[in-house]
Formats: sequence, structure tokens, C-alpha cells
Amino acid sequence: MLANEKQAIAHLKGGNLAGLTVLVQIWQVKAVHAALLIVRDQGTAEEVVQEAFMQAYRKIDQFDDRRPFGPWFMRSIIHSAIKIADKQKRVEALEEPQDGSRIAEWLIDPGFAPHEIVETAEFREAVWQALAKLTPNQRAAVVMRYFLDESESEMVSHLNRPLTTIKWWLHSARQKLKLNLSTLHETESESQEVGRE
Repeated sequence: MLANEKQAIAHLKGGNLAGLTVLVQIWQVKAVHAALLIVRDQGTAEEVVQEAFMQAYRKIDQFDDRRPFGPWFMRSIIHSAIKIADKQKRVEALEEPQDGSRIAEWLIDPGFAPHEIVETAEFREAVWQALAKLTPNQRAAVVMRYFLDESESEMVSHLNRPLTTIKWWLHSARQKLKLNLSTLHETESESQEVGRE
């Protein structure tokens, strides 16, 4: 069993597929979540990640061992997810079930009490729907900045776009999210006021 990422990469570069297994164990969950937030379909997100792991295997000799693997790998996830989301947008709108069952299954923590699950599921569904109203580039910017904790300069490097474009995508995304989620906040406030009466 390989102990860490650096060993895994060394083994993979030496032709030992056990290295890929370790990288999958380390990065698969985070990669699928990032792709899912952009493409909005679990199966498609899993395909994006599977293809990215295969691409990493094929191109591992191009990877610079002095740099961290995560940003290199996640960049391919983000690029592929944006490309697919753009295609989906042109071909058809992929809808989440009206009851939000798939997203609720993915996001709900089994440790919550039943009333907390409903509130959390409703909030997460609202966030999911608000994210759906963003462009693929805006979703990618939000995922990279707030889910992957990348700085704007890292985003510039990974997306090969000017800083002004990155800032614009983030600004526009935050404005749209604020607008779309403010209705949820207003509805919750009204419900609390009715409950007090």
C-alpha cells in the first residue's frame, strides 16, 4: 500500500497502477463534488472525474513532481466540467427532480434531526437552483473560489483568463446568488413572523 500522494505519483510514473488507486482514493470525492456543482448531474460528474483520472494516468510524465498534484488535477476537472456544461446548455436543460431528491440524498448529513433535514434540504435545494441560474463559467469560478479555496491569482493561472474576467465572473455570480437566495431569506422571515403570531 502506498503511503502518500508523492509515492503514488512516483509509482504511477514507474508504470505501477497502484499509484492511480491511491490518487483516486485521495481525490475522487472532492473531484466529483466540484464537477457536480458545475455540470449539475451526478452521472456526468462521475464521467468527468473518471476521464480526468485516465488523462492524469496518460499524462503523468508531464506532471512536475515539485508541484502539488491537487491543483493540476482539479484544473482538468474544472475545464472538462465547463466544456460539458456549455454543451449541455446548448443541447438541453438538465432538470433536477422537482422534489430535490437526488441533491438531498447527496447533501444531507444523516446526523440531522428530521426537522433540520427538511430545512437543510430546502436550503440546499434553493442553493442548487440558484447555482443553476449561473453560467458554467460563473459556476466554475464559484466552485474554484469557495469550494476549492483557490485564490484569484490561482484561478487566473488555472483558467488562463485575465484577472478582470475572473473578478467579473465572481462578482456576477455573487450578485445572482444574492438575488436568487434573498427570496429564500424573505420567505423564511415571513414564516418566522407567522409562527410568532
